[in-house]
Amino acid sequence: MEIFKRNFVFLKQNLNSKSEVFEFIASKAYKLKIAKNKEEIIKDLEFRESQISTGLEAEFAIPHTQSQAVLTPSLFFISLENGIEWENFDKTKAKYLFCILLPKKGFATRQVELLSKIASIILDPEISKVLTSDDPDFVFENLEKHFLEKLVDKNRDNQENVKNLKKVIGITSCTVGIAHTYLAAEKLENALKNSGYFPKIETRGSAGPKNILTKNDIKTAEFVIISSDLEIDTTAFIGKKVYFCTTKDAIHKSEKIIELAQKAPILKENFRKTLNEETKTSQGNFLRHIMAGISYMIPYIIFGGIMIALSLGIGKSIYGNNSIAPKGDFLWWMFQIGLISFRLMIGALGAYIAYSICGRAGLAPGFIVSTVANSNDLFYGIGGIEVKTPMGFIGAVLFGFLVGYSVKYLNSLKIQKSLAGIMPIFVIPIGVSLFWSLMAIFIIGAPIGWILDKFIETLKSIFLKKDSLGLGIAFLLGLLLGSMIGFDMGGPINKVAYLSATALVASQIYEPMGMVAAAIPVAPFGMGLATLIWKKSFPKRKNPWEFQHL
Repeated sequence: MEIFKRNFVFLKQNLNSKSEVFEFIASKAYKLKIAKNKEEIIKDLEFRESQISTGLEAEFAIPHTQSQAVLTPSLFFISLENGIEWENFDKTKAKYLFCILLPKKGFATRQVELLSKIASIILDPEISKVLTSDDPDFVFENLEKHFLEKLVDKNRDNQENVKNLKKVIGITSCTVGIAHTYLAAEKLENALKNSGYFPKIETRGSAGPKNILTKNDIKTAEFVIISSDLEIDTTAFIGKKVYFCTTKDAIHKSEKIIELAQKAPILKENFRKTLNEETKTSQGNFLRHIMAGISYMIPYIIFGGIMIALSLGIGKSIYGNNSIAPKGDFLWWMFQIGLISFRLMIGALGAYIAYSICGRAGLAPGFIVSTVANSNDLFYGIGGIEVKTPMGFIGAVLFGFLVGYSVKYLNSLKIQKSLAGIMPIFVIPIGVSLFWSLMAIFIIGAPIGWILDKFIETLKSIFLKKDSLGLGIAFLLGLLLGSMIGFDMGGPINKVAYLSATALVASQIYEPMGMVAAAIPVAPFGMGLATLIWKKSFPKRKNPWEFQHL
């Protein structure tokens, strides 16, 4: 199927903004019977652009969309009289546009392939001579030739010439998994070839991994370059020289990246690197690890909460407001399943906080120690203290960090190869788990449990009191939590409120979480109403979001 035709080339167009470009593309697509609805094409192009800019560098941009309004997959090339703002990497204005229009279903892989082809084409230094031409036939013939060459075999190499070259491997991955992933790969490949290496770069885009690295590739590689804006598991590269960078650095500083990668240190542990990790503060890391644990804990909260709510709600309607389902009743079993889910969520929280810090090695110790900390019947009563409350959420957070950094420290130690094999099998899962479990039982558990018991009793008394004082305090607490939730949706203040309410769920105090749940939809609902009622006060590209907010 031909997606690039002579009448899809539009040169020297007088367009002055993104919105004018999208209007032009939609009008041409409708006129050429590529699309059945012009307005829908504009909305879909604007929506894609709102996710992350499709601008690249050197005056190029690749606006693209998959839309239900598209009837035939098509590729346009548009050159502009003057460049327009498009949030390009190198701050250049977009002047040369490749636009991809694909039907909604069945073309996701095709879109990624086209984007990667275009990303590689624009790196060709000869392409500028073609694109500045005023002759549409000349532009079409040369672009078509480039596409055919790329489609035949992008990675064709003379095997005789590369036999004696040293191999360098890498991985590229960007947030959206489309253009930047493949542009970074192309830049690294070219830079490595110019430096006398034979490159093999695995791309992890939205269509899945391509050019996948084999065990032999890793074994024979001189060094490894991880160019990623996402977290990459580096277990397979332990023992190799590994250099980490972002896709932006790979695109702009590929030659410098090669120089630095040649001097990279040997990877000694599974180092889970994420975007701009070097610049993150300790406070940011602390919150990030907690949120990682909570994201894995949420399914336990949802399932356990639904089971308990259904059991109590239906049970009270059958057996009376002050009664619960008797033992052996189906509703009683639902209640018990919900309780088990709530107990397990504490272990999951601690396990995945540790996992966020040190990788898979922290999962088992984090889960075990957090579960022990949530079992108050195991605590040794220091000074005759009677402990009625487990450490719960506080224990999971505390021991998630202690276990995570303990495992990370042990993995950083230089140990003889003869002993290195027992570290992940015995020392870490047994030693770390036992040490911190005993700390929780005999030293930390009782005092913290006692403090939490007094705190929880105070909170329960507030919500149980029906007098004006209790209701007033509950109202003020709800006002405070609701304000924190809506103050900066997704920001640090919002997260503090959510974490506080989540911690109390584990102690069977559900009112604060109810307050938080009621507050969460308010800000998005308000934004949705605002964009719906006062449309003219907002940029046009935000309009498609209004009903999603509502």
